[in-house]
Amino acid sequence: MKTSNSVDREWLSRCDDFVQSVLKYKKAKFSHFISPHELAVFGTHYRLPVDVVCMTYGGVDDAERVVLGFFPDFDTPDTSDFPITPVMIENISGCNHRDVLGSVLGLGIKREMIGDIYFNGDCAVVMCETSAKDYILYNLKTVGRKKVEPKECPHNITCQLKHEFREFDVIVASLRLDAIVSAVAGMGRSESSKHILQDNVNVNFTVENNPDKKLNPGDVVSIRHHGRFVVEDIVGKTKKDRTVLKIKKYI
Repeated sequence: MKTSNSVDREWLSRCDDFVQSVLKYKKAKFSHFISPHELAVFGTHYRLPVDVVCMTYGGVDDAERVVLGFFPDFDTPDTSDFPITPVMIENISGCNHRDVLGSVLGLGIKREMIGDIYFNGDCAVVMCETSAKDYILYNLKTVGRKKVEPKECPHNITCQLKHEFREFDVIVASLRLDAIVSAVAGMGRSESSKHILQDNVNVNFTVENNPDKKLNPGDVVSIRHHGRFVVEDIVGKTKKDRTVLKIKKYI
């Protein structure tokens, strides 16, 4: 359970508290919503005892922010055990993820109580901890400049939820991080290197400050203020021997 980052150490210590609670009381214990980085740290650095099992769930199968559930080994974990309730906000065409999240957090709700936000037509579905559901339903009146009346999301809608992507190709001189960030974000190579050196870029949900790092298909890259994308595939080469990449960018 070794990591040099103090924030990561604190997170792993909380995981240990969850495990000790399960061992003592023989009941399931759940985290708040955690980030992909926290999930990666847990998977890399934490070793579960043999009599505790773990499961993650975020409300739908492709969720990025998930709740980590710890269960005694005699239990059979199920997604229905997780304290997650989806809240639907209708008629918010023109609003984006930042508008919805900002309005919810503006109620005084902590970020860790909110999971992923999905868009389905002119509706948004917010995954939240069940304990926060009623507070959102009764107090969320506006998103952006639109008046709203949130309600619990019907199951037939949550089954359809998926994150949306925009796919496109980019041409790069190499698979170096700075070259790909430059191409996807539409910035110069020196500017992309500056972003990376200033810890503004994550690769696979961990800060990466080496502009020379070589990326591979499947790598997830986040650029502060420029969004997140996946290096989907290497399509081929141009006549000038430059590499063509297929990119999936989160909308």
